[in-house]
Amino acid sequence: MGKLFKLLGILFVISLLALPLTGCEVPPWESGMTLSLKVDSPRDGTTVTTSTITVSGYVAGTESASAKVTVNGADVPVKDGKFSINVTLTEGTNVIKVVATSSSSAAAPSQTVTVTYVPAK
Repeated sequence: MGKLFKLLGILFVISLLALPLTGCEVPPWESGMTLSLKVDSPRDGTTVTTSTITVSGYVAGTESASAKVTVNGADVPVKDGKFSINVTLTEGTNVIKVVATSSSSAAAPSQTVTVTYVPAK
């Protein structure tokens, strides 16, 4: 019986030493943290005739409660996971970059939308 316990002890120590090799060095409470971003409006490639456009969408995932969103570098309030801001366009092609971050999320999801402003004549 003593040899069995000794063998089980050795196997236990070997498996503990092997944990870092399997990717378990990231604590489980961090590895499950997610943050995703979805821009609902405007759609990429949209052409408009007004000089302002509303950029709106939402954040989701386990980190959405602490998410911060920026649109072209400007902070946008997030309420119940949703955000919305009016963006002033210049004539021609406008690239709008939306980024979501949280205090715990390692990756910052982003989305780029291109909008063309052609003034009404």
